[in-house]
Amino acid sequence: MTDKNAHIAVKDLTLAYGSCVVQQHLTFTIKRGEVFIIMGGSGCGKSTIMHGLAGLKEPATGQVLYDGVSFWESAPEEKERIRHGFGVMFQSGALWSSMTLAEKVPLF
Repeated sequence: MTDKNAHIAVKDLTLAYGSCVVQQHLTFTIKRGEVFIIMGGSGCGKSTIMHGLAGLKEPATGQVLYDGVSFWESAPEEKERIRHGFGVMFQSGALWSSMTLAEKVPLF
């Protein structure tokens, strides 16, 4: 059950790569100041969930809300405003795989 006062609310989120569903029907809330852990075995979809929460992977279905604002239904300016509040550190090359070639070339 989601809470309208949650800082982050995930509602019936399904994440997929084409027809390969990685996670489905995720619903949870995170209140400001809470510690929330995503854990599981290798390949179970932890990084995919983080990509969905960080705005790097659009969900197949469902919503991700920040302070009641739906990230994926927001205008580009609102998405940018929401992203300015993120702080994410990916392990190893997880972020690298989400970048396009055009985004990678300037790094060299």
